[in-house]
Amino acid sequence: MIDWRHGGWTGSIDRWVAREVRDQLRGSPAVRRARYGWTHRALRRLLVPGSIARFLAAYLVVDVLLVAAEALAASTVPGWLPSWSTEAAIPDIKPTILYVSSYFIGAQVGVLGAVSLALALVTLIAQRENASTDVQIYYRESLAFETVASCIALLMVLCAQLLWPLQFALHLTGLGTASLLFKLVLLGLHTGWLLLNLAAVGQFISTTFRFVQQPAREALRERYTANLIQPRDMTARLRETLFSQGSRLLEDVATDMAEQDRPLVAFDFDFGPPMENEIETDFRHPAALRDVRMTWVRWVVRRWSRRCIAATPTRTETARSLSDRGPVLSFNLRLDRRVTGRVAWCRRRGGVPLDWLEKEVLARAFVFQRTGDEG
Repeated sequence: MIDWRHGGWTGSIDRWVAREVRDQLRGSPAVRRARYGWTHRALRRLLVPGSIARFLAAYLVVDVLLVAAEALAASTVPGWLPSWSTEAAIPDIKPTILYVSSYFIGAQVGVLGAVSLALALVTLIAQRENASTDVQIYYRESLAFETVASCIALLMVLCAQLLWPLQFALHLTGLGTASLLFKLVLLGLHTGWLLLNLAAVGQFISTTFRFVQQPAREALRERYTANLIQPRDMTARLRETLFSQGSRLLEDVATDMAEQDRPLVAFDFDFGPPMENEIETDFRHPAALRDVRMTWVRWVVRRWSRRCIAATPTRTETARSLSDRGPVLSFNLRLDRRVTGRVAWCRRRGGVPLDWLEKEVLARAFVFQRTGDEG
């Protein structure tokens, strides 16, 4: 039997597969040679997945939290704010913040211009050499989309914060403070974000220079294969294999019943009618099964199996003609397959119905994630 503890205390398929793939890749000399450097990995972790909306939403959350903290400080503990952060203590602090923001805007505009020229160069090379696949690899390796999205998002933030709209609204309500500490915190955030964008642009330009050279382009393909294609293929295969092993969860359940009368659990298989729906979910938005906590599923199906065996229902001739086996619990799902609408994904033939606790545990053991309209 499979030891689902490799997936943690929940028996998570995702967790087990991630660790297995990581260990396998670490043991491959070819993969180690082609692995990303620490700077590339750090940039990818910070920027991917990235879109303008995501960056703006994250910044808005931080800004709202700081505004709330300023309002709370003004109403409860104004004395805790440092005296050096007031405009009276540093008369030139407000103009300095404004000037720094304008410099940041100029830097971002210049960066976006350089990125545009690089993308135009790569497009010309792709058209001349019919290298559309290489261009797709280039986009991913250079973090082109994420870099542009981050730069545009920061540019939008800097332009909006020239007026400090949320802070201005706070002061209009009389809840603001004389301290500029919170604006300085946001200025520090802008500075860090700009440095991150500059590092991403450096990675982008370095990848662009390598892309225009044929030998370096072959190295990019190797890195792309080692860091994306191979892990993705291994992950998909292992996920399918482990998911299919769910049908063996009852193999070691001891029983004196005849083979054809023993309870059975099935994954990604529908026995057809007559079946009774045990768990039915209305997916109002397209979703997909992303993970299964097999330890929880095993606890449920074994509990249900013991109750079926204890009930020992007498199978009539009619029932035998409908099925060659005993009670069946079927999960007619597949990992990563798109589902929408009302779906009965846990069904039963014969045996005793699942109780409320078993249904609750199963509903949390199967992890669904919303997907795009295309699945």
